[in-house]
Amino acid sequence: MKVAIIGAGVSGLCCAYILEKLGVQCDIYERKHTIGSLYSFGELLLQIVHRPHKDPLKFMESQFRISIIPLTKVKKIIIKSPKNITVIKGENLGYIVQRGQEQESVENQLAKRINAKINFNINADYKELAKSYDYVVVATGNSMIAKQLTEVENIVSSRIKGGIALGDFEPHTVYLWLNTMYARSGFAYLVPLSQNKASIILVATYTQKEEIENMWQTFLYQEKLNYEMIETFETELDISITDRHQIDNIYLIGNAGGFLGPFLGFGLLNAVESAVYSAESIKHGEDYEKKVKKITDKVDKLVDFRKMMDSIKNEDYDRIVKMIGNPIVKRVMYKTNLDVIKYLHFLAKITNKTQ
Repeated sequence: MKVAIIGAGVSGLCCAYILEKLGVQCDIYERKHTIGSLYSFGELLLQIVHRPHKDPLKFMESQFRISIIPLTKVKKIIIKSPKNITVIKGENLGYIVQRGQEQESVENQLAKRINAKINFNINADYKELAKSYDYVVVATGNSMIAKQLTEVENIVSSRIKGGIALGDFEPHTVYLWLNTMYARSGFAYLVPLSQNKASIILVATYTQKEEIENMWQTFLYQEKLNYEMIETFETELDISITDRHQIDNIYLIGNAGGFLGPFLGFGLLNAVESAVYSAESIKHGEDYEKKVKKITDKVDKLVDFRKMMDSIKNEDYDRIVKMIGNPIVKRVMYKTNLDVIKYLHFLAKITNKTQ
């Protein structure tokens, strides 16, 4: 049995890792000259987003045999809207992981554990690979191939501007900003990579390329982020959902399969999960669609909430942040293992009624 994997990002590398553990040969094709993202950034794995799993990294290790070493734990989250601030504290609210080209990045951690050949600088044709391999796994990080194979619904389009800042940072403290002035229905966040280095990211929804620089400067000025930026990057991200995830001998995983969360756009756990399910399905002849339903159910719960956010105003953000700061709400959200995502629609309705 031979498997071709298109894409050497997190999901593609995870799939290769599991396939090798199952004794299946695979080749990886990557259109760039290196694995993963060309730019470095910090990603959040928040415990509240991945409930009922109390610890997303321990869940990955115990359920999927994927061990990821984080940069640090998150012990404080500061959420800011234009007029309100809420501070959440806890011993383990989640993790910060490194993404990109750094040695400790998730991509490099995974790449060191596989033996599969990675063919760089090749823009692989999935149709041709499907003829010469038993299975093809699409892990390209976008929906371009999926749109040729099945129905794809675009949920949200964003432009992302970010960079690495030098300064004095609290290693366990994360900042999240909600402001339509510079992010529309998106958000911005800061995660420390060390005591003197942090990743600052702006995710602005429905934004044209020529607009993002002005929105980025507005964000930095508005939030008084006067740090020295040693590198910056700009990219675009479309979050979609797909009707099917296996078409003949072709499997769609990660963002290529529509598994990215439409709420905040973080998708590390879903990428790993879909990669593992595809490898297991290939090896054991299992129903991939049935296995990934666990992921699509989670994503579907957030689609309507994302659509509600697309019409949100700053006054709504102020109410939401104030509500999250309520001691009773805060206790329920962060001192219990309540599946908050499951009740987001309910919370949104309460917020709307108070307007």
